[in-house]
Amino acid sequence: MRKLQAAVGLLVARSSRELDRLVTAVKIRWRSRPNARAARTNKIFIAGCARSGTTLTQRVMESFEDTFVWPPEARHTKFYLLDRQESNLVIKRDSRAFAHLAKLPADIGLIYCVRHPLDVLTSVHPQTMKERRFHTTAERWVQEYDALLSLRKAQPARDILYLRYEDTIADPDAVQQRIADRFGLRPRVPVTGDGGRPIHSRSLRKWERNEDYHAYLQSQLSAAVLGPMRAFCREFGYDMPAWAGATA
Repeated sequence: MRKLQAAVGLLVARSSRELDRLVTAVKIRWRSRPNARAARTNKIFIAGCARSGTTLTQRVMESFEDTFVWPPEARHTKFYLLDRQESNLVIKRDSRAFAHLAKLPADIGLIYCVRHPLDVLTSVHPQTMKERRFHTTAERWVQEYDALLSLRKAQPARDILYLRYEDTIADPDAVQQRIADRFGLRPRVPVTGDGGRPIHSRSLRKWERNEDYHAYLQSQLSAAVLGPMRAFCREFGYDMPAWAGATA
């Protein structure tokens, strides 16, 4: 009898999950209609490899008028599930967004955050520091860059606003204005006057000063990683040290 009750319970739970997924899919489809409110809202998706400034960009987006920034990370489909009155909605990508980036709907604007890849690979995150030394692996970095290339191949006409982490750190108010100009937003307050934590540059290029970081990177930069990394650095204006193969 207990086994039967357990089996029935599992069946009910599974049916409930499938029903929830179906309801969500129908809601997304309905709200993405051309004449739906969600379709008329200015939707802005923040993407980019982890430790590349996506959270900092999220903070910048909070400084605009009539703008709602969804606090947790989420997939782009979350735009069609939000019931908000603001004209501008902002979502920061979740950890698996790279797998779906090439299918980003055309009505969603894209901010793509980049950072020197050696800084990315030697950046610590509180959520993973007990599991591994640095948050982003070299393999994952390559997957993220491949996803960006796939997006551009699938959507060659897409206008992407690229934000370099280093530029945001150096002059967040200038980056705020770039975003405002691109998406037609109005700053509510300068980023440097938003009352948040001071933005500093101590996290930049630690691998130049730390021999231990240097040794770690040398162990991670295989030919399969260096090829895409050099291309990335050429495109976004980063230098590579001689020991890692300087960019041409």
